[in-house]
Amino acid sequence: MAAAKTAQRRRDLLEATSRIISERGLSGVSVRAVAERAQVSAGSVLYHFESFDQLVEAAVRGAIREFIDTRRAVAEGHRDPIDRLRATIHAGIPERISDDLRVVYEASAVVREQPRFRLDIALLLERQVALYTSIIDVGVALGAFSPRMEVPAIAANLVALEDAYDLYLLDPDNWQRETYLSNTLQFAEIALGCRLSGEPPTASTAAPTASAAATDPEETE
Repeated sequence: MAAAKTAQRRRDLLEATSRIISERGLSGVSVRAVAERAQVSAGSVLYHFESFDQLVEAAVRGAIREFIDTRRAVAEGHRDPIDRLRATIHAGIPERISDDLRVVYEASAVVREQPRFRLDIALLLERQVALYTSIIDVGVALGAFSPRMEVPAIAANLVALEDAYDLYLLDPDNWQRETYLSNTLQFAEIALGCRLSGEPPTASTAAPTASAAATDPEETE
């Protein structure tokens, strides 16, 4: 019982820390701010982690893991490789920047001054590229794509476009999401010799197929 309560308190603190980072940035997170958000004492914040830096690092790592898992779930929700690619690109340039993605950008912005986040950001990039690579490889095998350049380069460029456009979309007054999305879809169409125009399809409710399972980035490493 005590162990379960401790685990829940840690989760509450991590969630509070992540929310504060997404709202105020890394410079706005503090023991007092986390304690107020989680409705606990400042002493309780430090009791459950070896240090405040460890708490912040764990919150950033958790946000990155959640972001990766969400992207993978979107891809695995579609059987057809073209639908899968389209849905993944739509999710990569979202209508609303999620709290997890805001945390990712906050950590990315301070990597030079705070190298403790470097490995986590590198892992995120690796997994994003691997996800696109696996989607494209399956599509090539099924005859849906005809790559006009190296697949890893296409995957890396798609991630780079997402990262750049999402940075612009952090501005709440930016209304050009459809333009950014169209640009990225057009690049994918040219690079892969396919058509991706139209709204993303509804995720399949059928059991995953072997091709869907192949989108797991870890299996491509």
